[in-house]
Amino acid sequence: MNPQYIRQIIMRHVRQDGMTLQEAARTLLRGMGGSQQVKGVIRDVLKSIRQELELNAPLGNGTITRPGQDEEQWYTGVEEGDRFWPAYRATLSTGSLASVIPDIDASSHQIVSRLANPRTKGSKRKGLVLGYVQSGKTANYTAVMSKAADAGYQLFIVLAGMHNNLRRQTQVRLEKDLLGGHDWHKLTTPDADFGHTASGSALMKNGVHTAAVVKKQRQRLEALRDWLRAVPLELRMSCPVLLLDDEADQATPNTKAESDELSKINELIREIWQEIPTGTYVGYTATPFANVFMDPSDERELYPSHFIMSLPKPAAYFGAEKLFGSSTAGEDGEVDDGMDVIRFVPDEDSELLRPPHKKEERVDFQASIPKSLEDAITWFIVATAIRRARGQADQHSSMLVHTTHFTDPHFSMRDEIQSLLKSLICDAELGQLAQFEEAWLNEHLRAAEVASSEMPSWNAVSSHLMEVLMSCRVVVDNSESEDRLDYERKDDEGHPLVETVIAVGGGTLSRGLTLEGLVVSYFLRTSSNYDTLLQMARWFGYRPGYEDLPRIWMPMELRDDFEFLGLIETELRREIAQLIEMGLTPGDLGVRVRAHPGRLAITARNKLVHAETASLSFTGQRLQTFILDKNPKTISNNQEATVSLIGRIKANVVPMPEAAAWLAKDIEAHVIADFFRDYEVHRSQHNMHGDHIVQWLETVAAHTKWNVAVMGRRDDANSADLGELALGLPEPIPAINRAPLISSQPGQANIKALLSQSDWVADIPPDLVPSSSELNAAGYRNLRQEHADGNGLLTIHVVSGRSVPMRKPRPGSLPTREPMNVEGQMVAIGVVFPGQEQVADERDGNYYVVRTDWEVPEGDLDEFPADNEESEDDDFSWLTA
Repeated sequence: MNPQYIRQIIMRHVRQDGMTLQEAARTLLRGMGGSQQVKGVIRDVLKSIRQELELNAPLGNGTITRPGQDEEQWYTGVEEGDRFWPAYRATLSTGSLASVIPDIDASSHQIVSRLANPRTKGSKRKGLVLGYVQSGKTANYTAVMSKAADAGYQLFIVLAGMHNNLRRQTQVRLEKDLLGGHDWHKLTTPDADFGHTASGSALMKNGVHTAAVVKKQRQRLEALRDWLRAVPLELRMSCPVLLLDDEADQATPNTKAESDELSKINELIREIWQEIPTGTYVGYTATPFANVFMDPSDERELYPSHFIMSLPKPAAYFGAEKLFGSSTAGEDGEVDDGMDVIRFVPDEDSELLRPPHKKEERVDFQASIPKSLEDAITWFIVATAIRRARGQADQHSSMLVHTTHFTDPHFSMRDEIQSLLKSLICDAELGQLAQFEEAWLNEHLRAAEVASSEMPSWNAVSSHLMEVLMSCRVVVDNSESEDRLDYERKDDEGHPLVETVIAVGGGTLSRGLTLEGLVVSYFLRTSSNYDTLLQMARWFGYRPGYEDLPRIWMPMELRDDFEFLGLIETELRREIAQLIEMGLTPGDLGVRVRAHPGRLAITARNKLVHAETASLSFTGQRLQTFILDKNPKTISNNQEATVSLIGRIKANVVPMPEAAAWLAKDIEAHVIADFFRDYEVHRSQHNMHGDHIVQWLETVAAHTKWNVAVMGRRDDANSADLGELALGLPEPIPAINRAPLISSQPGQANIKALLSQSDWVADIPPDLVPSSSELNAAGYRNLRQEHADGNGLLTIHVVSGRSVPMRKPRPGSLPTREPMNVEGQMVAIGVVFPGQEQVADERDGNYYVVRTDWEVPEGDLDEFPADNEESEDDDFSWLTA
């Protein structure tokens, strides 16, 4: 009996009939008889197949979360007779990604093995693949498409960003690498997005492999949805669909979830997904922050509830950590500062290049070229000449100039750069090459440690300068430009043109689009969001043969931001690995993302409505309760918590300073933790959850001391009208006036600010505190560092329930505040945490996580037979041995 023959039959049942391995073995056994010999061969074959599955799906950096324990893998790898993957692998072997074929093969295998079984009607799954910016995600999902096509998937839909140039680029690549043969029916072309097309019923009925590359735009998605709806459900049920969402964090997440509405693109992709009864949705992105914060409890949402995979970072990839270094020291105490490729743009140069925000003021804006930009362009010419001297004259060379997202200033910038190039050509024709030689001397050895090719001599480089200058084009790539980036251009005889191009642009250059042979980036545009900022980093990627040449000009603060984002990338992948180790899916437990301690947000706030703070970095922070709960029970509870605290710390009272009514010093951290267990902070204050503060106090700051100041003086203005509150002190504490904003939500009072800067030093003797006019925020921090003995500070304030607006609106303006109208007095607090913000404990971090208020299912006991029961008439328990 031939084991190979047995294997082929089992695999045919798995691949064509949608059976599990155990079901296929049972079917085969019944057909061949139940002799011990047959059982033995089948057992050995099953063992061999399972071992192959384990070897082909190794755990590591690029591993997805595991599915439920009761779900058996259906995909067993490449089989004899497969067409699409072998053909694509052959294509890869002749290109620049030949060295990473094993990585692409392994990671695509893992992804396909987590797709819904195409032979099981009604099977649906959702997942997310996390790559790196400019790391070859397209190559990975092309491999997934090819293997899925071999395994039984029929219809492939790629949602390719929001811009025409990105959709076209994706279509061209897929046609070149996978869809070019006669085995595919293409519903879209490089020049035609989804529209009027062939009948879906006929294509699905005939089992034709079909592909469409669709822009995430309303009319196109509506056309796709309607095309699917026109196909009878029975036909769609038998047509496995792979819906690939490239740049899945852009437009796909719902941005109106807070108002229980759906943003249009999100709604349409959901509707398309609902029209797919059998298949898999897989999002691809390098910045998944919005995706992992989708609502996991909404089955219609595109949250990756079944798997997340982190693609391994190829050794040759240049990313944030390699370029910008790490924010933590290594085991030997050394700090990796990254490669010496960053050049800072002075503030005065940035001001020259940034246009006004108001459109009417931008009309007269005229770009000029400061020295830093001229230096960048000069190095681009020299670096391209170096590449030609190294034998790369047949490869594209690009420079990115990204100073603003406004489109109209791009054209004046193009004109200025063209004028500079003409001037440089004139200098070169006269043999005046000093500017270029200076650039070569300054730069050519700055990153030599990563070079894979020798640096040519200056004489060899200078011999190519004129040809580089003469071939250099300046292109504006934005929504208004007619002359766009095009690396597929051909000459009059049809031969491919090699581009030496300086691309000026904004939004279309900041996401998805690949700049071939990118050598120099001049980058001024900032963003307050992780995802937007990372996507703008077009300089990440592969630089084969010119690893030492790329340079990036940017403001200093941007370098710090990207260094921080390198830490974010590392942590996010570590989070995914921890899910794997726990045997959980993303639907069981959310993925945490560290929050920036300053001005950067993870993603747009309207994409974070299903996320909350998981644990917070409090070291050196200053927080205050500016959203007060009007609920009488909460008001009473907080009064009682405060009275209890004061009763416990009376023994530590000291003579009160000028700012406070009462002060106690050197209170143990566990006493403050007990207070935060009792005191209720309004749930809308996401940065100040009491349980997080308690956790921080007990883990990071258990040995710190605290000062407690009860604020409010009898001589405060209007105190008689605002009332007072007895807190167990010799005298009641007068209330302060804090009228809430009219925009406050029902049941809450948003007073916007509780503390003044002087409250930060309420526990410091007045003679040590200069007047407020002499101090800024840094000055108050320095005062605490010098005179607070390392103690934290808790300030207690009584806010009047009779608070009223104190200022009348300006003429022509509407009021912004309203009376408090609350019975009784509210206790508000301010907290100055001990320590310096810049040296927070490494255990201490500010994180966001999707709300995990759903339970991990433990399984229904009725699903499993009791010890004395059998699930089949025949005993096949030996199959699992």
